[in-house]
Amino acid sequence: MPPASSKTRHGLRALLLLLAGGVLSCHAAEPPRPPPRVVLWAWERPEDLRFLQGQDVEVSVLLATLKLRPSRLLTFTRQQPIRLPPGMRPRGTVRLEMQAGASLARYTPDQLSEVAQRLAELARKRDVSMLQLDFDARESEQEAYLALLRELRGRLEASRRLSITGLASWCVAGSWLERAPVDEVVPQLFRMGPEAPTWRARFARGPVASCGDSVGLSMDEWHRAPQGPSTLYLFNPHPWTRDTLARAMTDLTS
Repeated sequence: MPPASSKTRHGLRALLLLLAGGVLSCHAAEPPRPPPRVVLWAWERPEDLRFLQGQDVEVSVLLATLKLRPSRLLTFTRQQPIRLPPGMRPRGTVRLEMQAGASLARYTPDQLSEVAQRLAELARKRDVSMLQLDFDARESEQEAYLALLRELRGRLEASRRLSITGLASWCVAGSWLERAPVDEVVPQLFRMGPEAPTWRARFARGPVASCGDSVGLSMDEWHRAPQGPSTLYLFNPHPWTRDTLARAMTDLTS
């Protein structure tokens, strides 16, 4: 075989370098994914969370429960004490509950405005970094809920973020959630009934349409957290303790 020309040798060398670079890039270790941010829901009961001092864990405090009647709005603010580490600025959650005979779909614009004003006042009074609404909107109430969120968004300071919890079944392509003027949607991967295995498997495959990258888990219905979410909210039906949190963190990082 005659010797290769100089031009051919340069071409072969370039091809080998290109192939070597491809092999190296395929075997290069991907940078480790940062651990998810952990937020503890602190519900209506005495909570002493001062043990969180120095830990990279946040808290979302239940500020109030709003009971919505056909013609009245009742506000039940938090009655139980909560102790936080010095300097911690919490997030805040407000639970919305429709009472017998009431539907958000039948609320007038003035009533929706009243609810939005009450929510904005709660956020300002507690000076929370994020206001989160916990409301299981029925399908017939979804448009009214969007109107409430738009009204509320206009009443909150630009620096205060807005979040809502949601049902896993809302997380589908083309969902009404895509029109929600919120910074975060937190699908709750617990209390899901017989469809729980299906939805857990779906979230385990990666981000789910319309629901971003936050999820909620419960300590009394514990399942391994799906890979990918940047924020994990943890619910505990009992007061939080150092040991309870340690067990959860071990499962989340193992």
